[in-house]
Parts: sequence; structure tokens; C-alpha cells
Amino acid sequence: MIKAIIIDDEKSGSEVLQLLIEQNCPSIQIIAIENTADDGIKSILKLKPDLVFLDIEMPTATGFDVIAATNTEKYEVVFTTAYEHYAIKAFKTKAVDYLLKPIDIDELKQAVKSVEARMKQGDTTSIKNMEEIIYSTLNKLKKISIPSQEGLLFVDAADIIRLEAESNYTHVYLKDRRKITASKTLKHFEEVLQNFNFCRIHSTHMINLDKIERYIKGDGGFVVLNDDITIPVSRAYKTELLGRIG
Repeated sequence: MIKAIIIDDEKSGSEVLQLLIEQNCPSIQIIAIENTADDGIKSILKLKPDLVFLDIEMPTATGFDVIAATNTEKYEVVFTTAYEHYAIKAFKTKAVDYLLKPIDIDELKQAVKSVEARMKQGDTTSIKNMEEIIYSTLNKLKKISIPSQEGLLFVDAADIIRLEAESNYTHVYLKDRRKITASKTLKHFEEVLQNFNFCRIHSTHMINLDKIERYIKGDGGFVVLNDDITIPVSRAYKTELLGRIG
């Protein structure tokens, strides 16, 4: 039997998944159901499951946070999510499966079959390597993850016009005029976007260089972006900016 844990903040969702597994996946034994990321982490560390059905969006943390907190363990993961905008299809790799809510029985059976095949062949992937697979997949898609009040959002880096810091938060402005407030510092995004065409131009501003309409000379100067917003350039960042656009 494959020992499994379900981690889902919606009690009804976890109960439905448990029922579907009991009715259609005789090789799976559910040993725990947790409705918070913290409780899920504790169960993984204590019970050492073979498989975790893991919700992505939860109130205080994400499924990826659960993985990060248990990366010393070795278990298979099947992600569950109700949101297609998570680009979860990108994670359908040799090591990672996903189920889109509402759960389709045939897709559930196929995900379990894939897990069984990997375990039978001894072809399991460490959680630490799984993290690398997830984020390298996102990078190939040129998407970045943004932790927000709505959950973890994935957006195309090319759709970001600019980022603005406010204390320990960052406002991310997209080309469709959306504004996402992220629970990360601008320094965090500076590291995340280092392989994309972004440039820090001020202590509180970072811009997508592909979105510049013009540069206006001055002490530090200003840049005008294609959303008609004018952003000041500080003297500390002026040389780097001009070197990249000159």
C-alpha cells in the first residue's frame, strides 16, 4: 500500500478527494488529512508518507512552502488546484503530477498510476530536486511566482511593466493595468528577475527595460514607461541604467 496524506485548506475538498481515492485507487491508503500548511508539514515530518496530495493555495502558506519546509524528506507529490492561472500544467513532468479541481476520476487514476510506476522503478525524486524542477520549469516558461493575498500567482515576466517597494511589500504593475501587492521585498524580486531584462533605477523602483518609452535627463533623470508613468532615477542607479539602454 502507498501511504498518502491529503493537505487541503478546504475540508469539503479534502473529503471529496479522500472518497474518490477510496473508491478508485485501491493501492492508496490515506493516513492523514490536514487542512493547514503547518499541520501538513508536521504530518509529513511525523508520518513519513509515500505520497502527498497537496493543495497549492492555502491561507497562510502555499503548497510550495510545504515542500520547502520538508525538503529533507522523500515523497511523491500530486498537486491539486482550482486555478488554471497557476500554470500548473507546466509541472506535468517525470517527477510532478497535478490535478485540476474539480477532480476528474480518470485524471486521478492516471496520476496515481504514474506515482506507482515511479515507485516501482525506484525512480523517485527528492523534494529538494522537485523544487528545482518546479522553478526551472517556470523559468523556461519565462514566468515568475508572486506571493499575494490571493495566493501564489504566476505571471509572464514580459507582462510586468514595473515594481514599486513599500516597506516589506512590493507592488507589481502589469501591462493589463493590474496591480498585485506581493508579500516580498523589492530585493527579492531583483534576484528573481536577474535573468530577465529588468533594472533597479531607484531604492523603491525597478522597471522592465523593454517598457521604456524615453529617458529624460536630469540629476538622476526620469524614465517614461509605455503605461505613461514617469519614474525618477536616483543618481546611485543612473550609471547602470544608461549603460544598459545607451
